[in-house]
Amino acid sequence: MTSVNTNVGALLAQKFLRANSAEMNVTQNRVSSGLRVSTVTDDASTFAVASGTRGDIKAYTAVAAALQGSVVAATVAVTSGELISTRIGDIKAKIIQLSDESLSTASRSTYNTDLTSMVAEVNNYLSQASYNGRNLLGSGGSNLVVVGNIDGSGVTIRNNDVSDLAFAGTISSNATATAALSTLTVFKGALDGALANLGADLTFVKSQTEFVKQQEETVKIGLGALVDADLAKESATLTSLQVRQQLGIQAVGIANQAPQTLLGLFR
Repeated sequence: MTSVNTNVGALLAQKFLRANSAEMNVTQNRVSSGLRVSTVTDDASTFAVASGTRGDIKAYTAVAAALQGSVVAATVAVTSGELISTRIGDIKAKIIQLSDESLSTASRSTYNTDLTSMVAEVNNYLSQASYNGRNLLGSGGSNLVVVGNIDGSGVTIRNNDVSDLAFAGTISSNATATAALSTLTVFKGALDGALANLGADLTFVKSQTEFVKQQEETVKIGLGALVDADLAKESATLTSLQVRQQLGIQAVGIANQAPQTLLGLFR
């Protein structure tokens, strides 16, 4: 049946044109955002999984930042300990000088003043070996427990509680010098143990930091596989849709001309 009320050709052409326009909107959104799944309407299940994955990525970033802070705290303690270890050699040499009982009173006084200054310097290193209020080397501190993974598990950097170096009065004889050397040996043993602990803990925390960063990168790759658009494919699709749109517009124009032919029946 031929009718001017119902133009079947035009209706079909409009139907295909609407479908083509809808596909173009989807493709243009993918091209502009770079995402195959940018909203829940694109793919509800994938969007939900991607949201959880994005949360994990943020958690990994937070964990890496926390671990990096603990690395700095441990590094400050290690640096101070290494400075003290170097200074201990100077202190030992000064004590050996003071063990010489032939020293004049003036020389002994000068040497004792130097020794007191070096000991104060060492103790100052101990007290200043802190970062963000945490001292992992000097006395009075506590273990530093920092989050080590997104499951909330912690990593512990041990507090070493090295006591200040102190001698019983000035060194006035070979006997007091021997006692001072014994005290220095005990202090050096405690310091060496602290440096060993800090070195081991610092190595572990650095390894954990690198592990967390690699986990974050892996999760990001997985997220990209879920939601990223294949822009080469989308570009080809967009070109195809543009051609189909032009053809659809021409088809609507042709279909709209069909009723005009009916006028010839009435001439």
